[in-house]
Formats: sequence, C-alpha cells, structure tokens
Amino acid sequence: MCAYYQDGKERIKKGDIAFYLMNEIEILEVKHLKEHKLMDISYLSNGHHISMQVPYQTVMDDIKLRTRTSKKPKDPKPKINEMGQEVVEGFACKPKDFDPERPIMHYKTLLLLCDDERCGKAGKTDKATQLREILKEMGLNKGKNRIKISRTGCYGACRFRQVCQVTENTKVNGNPENNALWLRHTHTFDEAQWREIFTLLSTDESLEKILDKKHFIPMKVYE
Repeated sequence: MCAYYQDGKERIKKGDIAFYLMNEIEILEVKHLKEHKLMDISYLSNGHHISMQVPYQTVMDDIKLRTRTSKKPKDPKPKINEMGQEVVEGFACKPKDFDPERPIMHYKTLLLLCDDERCGKAGKTDKATQLREILKEMGLNKGKNRIKISRTGCYGACRFRQVCQVTENTKVNGNPENNALWLRHTHTFDEAQWREIFTLLSTDESLEKILDKKHFIPMKVYE
C-alpha cells in the first residue's frame, strides 16, 4: 500500500525533499485511496501545489529522495472533543474532567446502523466511521441539527442488510414524519446518496416523499 522512490526501498513520505523532473520538490501529503488501490501524492514544485495518483507498490523511477524530515514532536495542544472538553490522551473523546451529571450531547436525528456479523460484513468497510466523517464535513456533527450515528447489534432483518433505523428526537426538534423509518441495503449507498439523506433529515424533508420506495423496509403485524 505504498509508493517508493527509484531505489525501490525508501517509501515516499510526507515532509520528504526529493528531485523530480529536474526540480526539487517537497512531499506535502501521501494518502491511501483504498477503494481504488491508489496512492495520492501531493507535492510542492516551484511554488505550485501538484497532485498525482499511482497504483500501490509503484516504484517511481523518476523521483529520487534527497532528504527526509525527522518526525515532528507531538502537538502540545490538547485534543478537544465536540463538546469543548479536553480529551484523555489516547482516546477519541473521553473527557479529562469526569462529570457524572453532565447531560448527553443533543441530537436531532439518530441513525441506528446495524453492525452485527452479517450487516457489518456486507459493505466490508467501517461504515459508521465513514458516515461520521461526512457529517463533520457537512457541519451536522453538532448543534441543533446534529445527526448521530450509532452501531447496533442484530435487528433480525438480515435479508435487508445493512439495516439502518431512523429515529427522530421528537421531544425537541425532530421531524415526526421521519421517525421510525427503516432503510435497507444501506451498504450499497454511495457518498452522494448519504449526503442527500443527511441534507433531507437536517432540513426536515420527508424521506418517504422524496426517496425511492425501494430504499425502505415495510413493516407488518404478524398474528
């Protein structure tokens, strides 16, 4: 999952100074594009920010490493969670100052995503983490219109995997029209579809009126 300089031994890393096409360049970023098995390499050359993509394990015959920047010291700034609290080192959001009476973070909509054995394997990716990152980009990870993603165990509806239940916070500002809706095969939704769903939820549009019926799981009382 790496790209290499012309010697085939040294990996191309962020912060490196190298020679490429007769120019000295600085490697700004090296990212894995897992879905496409590519490496995205961004570099600075003559004041220009340039990006290129190459397959995994590629040896770049025309790029030669000049110097490698030593690792930067850890950022002395403390990590702050979405509620504005300093986080315990090594944790994603655990606050240093424990308050047993601290209210939970408000959400307008809660999406319960099945992450049990069959549903979790359906998409072969950590869908919950991906969706949380999208919500951060959209600014819907906090505030009055916050959408929360939670993993669940088995819903007993594996035939519809990956199942996602929509729950609206109707005691505050949730939209009753979208409450208790069930979405099917969500592991097949691409990023654009999820962004559309998040936008509809945040603006109180009725999902059933806009999305195709094929996305919803019907419900029935069995005697």
